[in-house]
Amino acid sequence: TFTEMNLKNFSILFLSLTLLSCKKDFIPTESSRIEIDDFIVDEIDYKFLSTKSKFQYKNENQLINATLNTRIEKDKKIWFSVRVALGIEAARGLVTKEEIIIIDRVNKQVIKSTPDIIENTFKIKLNFEQLEAILTGNLLYDISDDDNLVREGNYFKIVQQMGSIQSQNLVNNKTSKVEKLILFDEVTNYLLTVDYENFKPLGKILFPGRHLFTSVSYLDDSPVPVINNINFNYREVERTNKPLKFPFSIPSKYVVKNI
Repeated sequence: TFTEMNLKNFSILFLSLTLLSCKKDFIPTESSRIEIDDFIVDEIDYKFLSTKSKFQYKNENQLINATLNTRIEKDKKIWFSVRVALGIEAARGLVTKEEIIIIDRVNKQVIKSTPDIIENTFKIKLNFEQLEAILTGNLLYDISDDDNLVREGNYFKIVQQMGSIQSQNLVNNKTSKVEKLILFDEVTNYLLTVDYENFKPLGKILFPGRHLFTSVSYLDDSPVPVINNINFNYREVERTNKPLKFPFSIPSKYVVKNI
């Protein structure tokens, strides 16, 4: 069942989308370097995107199964609704570049915060556009001449360094789709891996029908890693230029908590 802490953790994890605890060198030992001009990644472009998925969140103490509906207006806002048994809505959220608001219907409260909560909680900085990219299987960072671009078998690997964060994208050279993302913060030892699977046609492009997230983080006062797993199995995905509705009304009797 959803408790107040469950909802808070789920909401933060959904935004950060979060197995190992030591520093990794992601550059393959046997590979062939390629030129950036020869390399193409097939990314999903859209104005509005709506999805419906079966969602599972699991850690050492919890197992939550739910239905997750999301709607995205690119570069502007992310809306989501979490429904549990019998289709009852447990939470509804709205994320913009400036604010995060969660309506917790179980505990009849509203949680308000800023995107800084992601960095404060998981010790890794992700902006709004990067959250969108993780949810759709697009690249988090633009490719530049400073990146290490290598070919290994049927895949291309993009290895990028952004401050203390090292990222690796594994791209299928036949479909040009990102099939795996690894993010590792060399300062905090935070690790996020995302596997994109079961690609299905979405118009003329492919969309990953299954997203598998594993995040590893550390509390300030503990050397024991906190491991979280999130699985999304998408049942419906729609890309459209027609504006979507983002219904979001805060009940007047709910307690508002700023965190």
